[in-house]
This record gives sequence, structure tokens and C-alpha cells, in this order.
Amino acid sequence: MNIGDQKINDFLDVLASKEPVPGGGSTSGLLTALASALGNMVVAYTHGKKKYVVHQSLHEDCEKFLQTARAESIELASADAESYATLNTLWKLDKNNPERIKHWGDAVEQATNVPIRAMELCNRLLTTLETMIGKTNKMLESDLITASILARSSSEIAAVTARINIPLLDDIATKTAIEEKVCTLEGRCSVLARSIKESCRAV
Repeated sequence: MNIGDQKINDFLDVLASKEPVPGGGSTSGLLTALASALGNMVVAYTHGKKKYVVHQSLHEDCEKFLQTARAESIELASADAESYATLNTLWKLDKNNPERIKHWGDAVEQATNVPIRAMELCNRLLTTLETMIGKTNKMLESDLITASILARSSSEIAAVTARINIPLLDDIATKTAIEEKVCTLEGRCSVLARSIKESCRAV
């Protein structure tokens, strides 16, 4: 499933239907893409303004990252749908089925890793948005805040998705390490989003 090629209403129709994918993980990816696009818009409206010309290099770096982040988030949304579809298919098989035994571990690992990668992207996105405060068009601060809210929400959804799959992992040490990573990323994203909101209001 390539979510980036779908029309919005088509995506919503499938999301609302009795289909296993897309689901929460794909929705998380779409939110990150929206956050990235909004951040890009803030940069676009800053280009050419004399007041911010001293930050031109930063704008160019942010623009490149935000474009890449938007594409990556859509890829992750599609990857999440694919990984869950695979896991869902195996789940329906008997636990002693050779096919399930052969592929179960890899499927669970993939379904857990994709949302964690999504959280890592959200963390990088929020860090980038934070660097833009006071260095981009002040008239679009609400869009900067909105982008941070979307990114934080996306990270929280990805955390939920990862935590659903963690209990399915076999190794206890791996479970603990992944849960700690999820908690750390979730906390960082939350702090960054709050900081962006407070800092924008203070500028």
C-alpha cells in the first residue's frame, strides 16, 4: 500500500472501513507529513523578507530537511500498513503453523521498529521546528505551533502502536530496552512541543 499515491478521501474511506490497514500507525505517518508540510510553509513565507535574511542558511537547511521528512513520513506510513498486514496474516494462522513459526519473529520486530522510527522522525522534526522560532515569519507562528502539535500527536500514536507489539517480542531484555526507548522518545517529543508553543507565544 502506497499511501502517498492515495487521494485523501480514498484514504479516509479505507481508514473508516472494516479493513486492517491503514490504521493508527499510518495515521501517525500522515500527521507527520502534515507537520512537515506546515513547517515548510512557514519557511516559504519567510523567504525574501529582509528582516530574516540573516537566517537564510538556516531556512535552506530546514527546507531540505522538511521536504525529506515529509517523504520519509509517507514511506513510514506505508511501511506500517505493510508490516501490520503481514503480522495480521500470520496472527490468523495456528501457532504451530510452520509459516507462522518461520516468519513470526521478523514480523513482530518489523511492526515494532517502524513506529519507533516514526517517533525518531518526529523528534528530529520537532527539533527543527524549534530552531525556526524567532527566525521565521512571525505571522505564521500559529502554523509553527500547529505543526508541533501534529508532530507530538504523531509520536504519541506511534508510541501506542509500538507498545501494542512489544509484548509479542520473545526476549525480555529486548522488551525492556524498547519500552525505555519509546518512553524516552515520547518524553522528548512532548517537551519539545510544549517548548515550541511557549516560545512562540513569548516572541
